[in-house]
Amino acid sequence: MTPYRQVRERYAFPFELRPQQVNIVDDLCSRPRVGYYAEAGTGKTSMATHQALYMQGTEQWLIVMPPILLLQWDRWLRSVKREGKPLTTTVYSGTPAQRKLLNLNSMFILMSFGLLKNDFERLYDHLKDREYGVIVDEATAIKNTGSDTHKAVNLISEHRPLMLLTGTPINKPGDAFAYIKLIAPGTYRNRRQFDRLHVEEEDDYGTVTKWCNLDVLAANMKINSRTLSLLEARADLKEPLYTPIRYNLDPAHLKLYRRIAEERLVEFDNGKEIDAISAGALRSALQQVVINWGAFDDDSERRPAVLDLIEEVLEEIGEAKLVVAAHFIRTNAYLLEALKKYNAVAVYGEVSKQNKQKAITRFIEDPKCRVILLQPSSAGFGVDGLQHVCSDMLVVEAPTTPTPFKQVVARLARDGQSNHVHVRVAIAQGTVQVGMFRSLLDNDELANSVHGGYKTLRNSVYGDE
Repeated sequence: MTPYRQVRERYAFPFELRPQQVNIVDDLCSRPRVGYYAEAGTGKTSMATHQALYMQGTEQWLIVMPPILLLQWDRWLRSVKREGKPLTTTVYSGTPAQRKLLNLNSMFILMSFGLLKNDFERLYDHLKDREYGVIVDEATAIKNTGSDTHKAVNLISEHRPLMLLTGTPINKPGDAFAYIKLIAPGTYRNRRQFDRLHVEEEDDYGTVTKWCNLDVLAANMKINSRTLSLLEARADLKEPLYTPIRYNLDPAHLKLYRRIAEERLVEFDNGKEIDAISAGALRSALQQVVINWGAFDDDSERRPAVLDLIEEVLEEIGEAKLVVAAHFIRTNAYLLEALKKYNAVAVYGEVSKQNKQKAITRFIEDPKCRVILLQPSSAGFGVDGLQHVCSDMLVVEAPTTPTPFKQVVARLARDGQSNHVHVRVAIAQGTVQVGMFRSLLDNDELANSVHGGYKTLRNSVYGDE
């Protein structure tokens, strides 16, 4: 009997897995350290749960994740039954005093990356003499091997079963080392050997400008792991339709943008070095001017053209709901206030975990709530349920890397979506957004951070084609 069928003999799940998911479960279940590199909406959570339940010698599982996923994981695990009883879970959260009172004997202990680091000694002392495994959801959090998060996961999972879950493990080839180190130890002796094999050229700042032996790296990434795209998992689900909407800023707004851009560019013209950090920071800062006109002009009454665009899209889709994706906290806060008449709600960095969940629930359940604002870095993973009530998205600010862009689109393009997802991309002409969105939509796996010298940078911030 296959691993999948063995688990199904013992446990009752709310639904059957699809054939592609079953094949992955059957392939990975016999391996103690694995990577589920499946795109958002393809069932990473359910596949990992099957493997956890198949490994009968492992009595407990520690699942580490971003805080916004805790409630979703808890609800999912409790939907799985053994002899009519739900799986036991403990959501490890709250104040230090509250955490001390929590039951740590549940089959699944759910916690954030922050609390894993903060309470590491207590958790390690509790688990060290037990047979336990570790699941890391949104494993991009551990891709920096020098970070405290990676070190904590590495220590707590040492000589234990480990599952890494993420739909987008890497933005650049160098990210791969962290995953391979954990699930295929011994493939590289250390980071130095990895760099000797795969780094061909670096600039004066130590930034890799050319990689090599990428076929070897791709093969090593496949060790003990499987990938699954949304289109593979859901052949019946069409790929989203992407429609760029180019619009013009108010002339006074564009004049302000160009003045601020010129003030910053003159620094480079006077001989300042253009490195990845300074060029990226300039693009990021200037994109904030595109929507937050009033904040940069010291006049709160200034109305950016993007508000007219949002209202036009809402009129176009009739009574349907709309997801608006914006990269910056300031933008989300501004749009939340500006779109009150549509009963807008928001999920972004400064919104508490409880209020994020309330916003999601209201958008799903309240027919009068037509708009939800999502910051890709805060809501681009784990948010589920929007696909049942919405299939339209408007992206008004470009994330700085492809991963959050893909993740936020996957809030709608996922299992449960019955309509063709339409992603509109608002691009302010004559601004940095022209180049940033083009890079995202036409992106390959090796994302650029610097586009040449001063002239190219000037073209980028002025939106020149």
